[in-house]
Amino acid sequence: MPYVNNHGIRIYCEVEGQGPPLVLATGANADLTTWRKTGYVEALKDDFQLILFDARGHGRSDKPHVASAYSPNVAAIMAGDVIAILDDLRISKADYFGYSMGALVGFRLATWHGSRFRSFILGGGSPYRMPDAGVEALQEMIEGYDLLRTAPDAFLRRQERVLGRPLSSGEKKWWSDVDPVMLTLILRSIIDLPPLTDQELSAVSVPCLLFCGEFDGWGGGAKESVNHIRQARFVALKGLDHMTAMSRTDLLVLSIKEFLAEVSK
Repeated sequence: MPYVNNHGIRIYCEVEGQGPPLVLATGANADLTTWRKTGYVEALKDDFQLILFDARGHGRSDKPHVASAYSPNVAAIMAGDVIAILDDLRISKADYFGYSMGALVGFRLATWHGSRFRSFILGGGSPYRMPDAGVEALQEMIEGYDLLRTAPDAFLRRQERVLGRPLSSGEKKWWSDVDPVMLTLILRSIIDLPPLTDQELSAVSVPCLLFCGEFDGWGGGAKESVNHIRQARFVALKGLDHMTAMSRTDLLVLSIKEFLAEVSK
């Protein structure tokens, strides 16, 4: 630590807090600092040993510019990174909380590595194919990253037009640190992600709490999947969408603690 090597790719991770181990997995284009900025670390660290990490291609982890590092199944590859972290920390079993891309990884962990986990909390994702609206959104993001790579000033001007205001110096720096080549490879792999089958989901043997914002396109698939996962329930967060659901730390921390207290009995 703080780096774990998984077949030549270094994954950056941190451990904070005390209690049962809880893996926190972010969405695409986010790093482990997201958990601190949104208040999850402060709210959970007194009850859990938090395993924070930057997914491959993000933050301080390695960012290979080769498609084979993310395909043909980016969620399965990233699931392998999580197992490598647990092995390095000598943790035999943990709970898992993943959002968006982190949820896509979590569904594969539940299906193929369920014996390493006590439970899963998966938000903003489903085990099935990405909904059309999600594909369109990712394709727009890929177009934006192509512009960021070839004409960064034009990209920043476009962002300002979208926001209707000038970007702050901090926002400009944030975009200057983004790796558009890597993110394009990851987003294309997510679009092409092979879905799980209902038969595979029926083999998941640990409790799962699934949630999505009411207006999140992933919600239909997540809700359907609980009909096939033996110990799963789905919660829709009213009035929220994919981007806003994770910001409701107040709601989610309470649900997380209640769920994990229930599965630990």
